[in-house]
Amino acid sequence: MNFLVETLIMVLGVIAGFSLLKVKEHRRIAVVNLNNKVQLIAVALIIFIMGINLGSMEDFAHKMLTMGLQSLVFAIIPTLFSVIIVYIFSKLFIVKN
Repeated sequence: MNFLVETLIMVLGVIAGFSLLKVKEHRRIAVVNLNNKVQLIAVALIIFIMGINLGSMEDFAHKMLTMGLQSLVFAIIPTLFSVIIVYIFSKLFIVKN
C-alpha cells in the first residue's frame, strides 16, 4: 500500500513539473522558488522528526556507535567500487592522444 501511495505522489509530481513547461517564464520562476522553499521546510521537518526518534531511544549512545560504523561501511564500499569501475572503464574507453 505504501508503495502505491509513494508512486502516486511521484507521478503527481512529474505531472506537475511537466505542466510547468506550458507556463510563462516569470510564473515558472515563481513556482520554482516556492517549490524550493517548500522542499527546505520539508527536509528540515524530516530531520527534526528523525532527531526526535533518535533522542527517544533508551540506548541511543550504543546504537549511535553501531549506526555510525554501519554508515561508514555503507559509504566506503560504494565509493570504492565506483572508483574501481570508473578506473576500469576509463582505461577501456578513453583513448589518449
